Amino acid sequence: MVRYTFPLLLLLLQVFLFYRFRRWHRSLHKLPQPVFYSVVVLFVVFNAALIGVPFLRVFSFAYTDWFLQWVVYPFLFWHSSTAIIAIVLLIGTIVRLPFSAVWSALRKLPFTRERTAAIAVNPRVVQFDATRRQFLRRGVYGLTAVSLGGTAYGMIVGKNECDVSEQEIRIPGLPPSFNGFSIGLVTDVHSSIYMTKKDMDEYVRRLNDLGTDIIAVGGDMVNSSVDEAYPFAEAFSKLNAPMGIFGVLGNHDFYSGKVETVASMANQAGVRMLRDEGVLLRRNDEALHLVGIDDVATPVLAMKKLQQAVADVPKNIKRILLCHRPYFFKFAAARNVDLVLSGHTHGGQLVFGKFGKTSFTPAALASMYVAGHYKQGTAHMYVSRGIGTVAVPVRINCPPELTRIVLRPA
Repeated sequence: MVRYTFPLLLLLLQVFLFYRFRRWHRSLHKLPQPVFYSVVVLFVVFNAALIGVPFLRVFSFAYTDWFLQWVVYPFLFWHSSTAIIAIVLLIGTIVRLPFSAVWSALRKLPFTRERTAAIAVNPRVVQFDATRRQFLRRGVYGLTAVSLGGTAYGMIVGKNECDVSEQEIRIPGLPPSFNGFSIGLVTDVHSSIYMTKKDMDEYVRRLNDLGTDIIAVGGDMVNSSVDEAYPFAEAFSKLNAPMGIFGVLGNHDFYSGKVETVASMANQAGVRMLRDEGVLLRRNDEALHLVGIDDVATPVLAMKKLQQAVADVPKNIKRILLCHRPYFFKFAAARNVDLVLSGHTHGGQLVFGKFGKTSFTPAALASMYVAGHYKQGTAHMYVSRGIGTVAVPVRINCPPELTRIVLRPA
């Protein structure tokens, strides 16, 4: 179902944008006919391809480098940039709609018709309306330029610039043997046509260079197809950490339709999948409890899985929860979890601006935890921006992230 929903939404945005484009052309007559029809051809070609996407995904298709460069990436560039333009225009239309409706009603009512007609032809109003239209028109031109330029930057540069973040977490009662214990965190790989084995090999190399005690893989190993598990497994089989490599399943791993195969491939590659279970990490005579749960959508199910995973472990042992979604932090904190490691949000992927720790991004509408370090009482959570992308291979103001987390006693 997900395979069809997103292309349908994009198609609806394309219909709206084409309607606005045609109306603009007819009212202003700015474009010569050959240019106008060239743009129409682009709409037809890219949207015919969009209609075919859900059905092509049914087949196993090996994309060559030339096909990626000259077909896939132009397709993604078109839909990324035009979708941003369409969304902004749609928001403007929705905001303006009630005012336009009131004004239209006033022009039709008998007792306000003459007054509104007089206002409409008032020279000051006419001048203001002309100035307003010119401002809006220039704003759309600017939006188009920024959208095209920003999307190009996000595809070519933004998605490939990787940050290696260092984060120190202080945990009350941390066993002395685990002072300085280090965790390499990577999430949201999204193995796909725009996260190739070559890309993943480089991330694996950088993860190994962190020299951490364990490595945690926080879900979404594949994007939407079980075939994507094979290049993931081949690349991530080269990971090295002295005390182990552990992982959990994310929502996109379930979208593959063959989650057991994805999990099995990861296990065979050396990533021990924690599926509603935990493992004791031992140093000398002391231990930490690393717990992992499958991706779920509700706190009730998440906490049920957590309870199952910790049932046989004493409460005095410090707990680290590897959980794909960060939504459940406060619930986990209330159940004696000391540290939660999550991803899922991609840090927003498209971040339009920041104010302090607040990111202005669509992801903030779904989660109050977007990226970075959070604290609830004595419990901590770190949300990684991940390394992959979803829907389109674009990152704006939100580079990929690998994280080295070091535990210290509070």
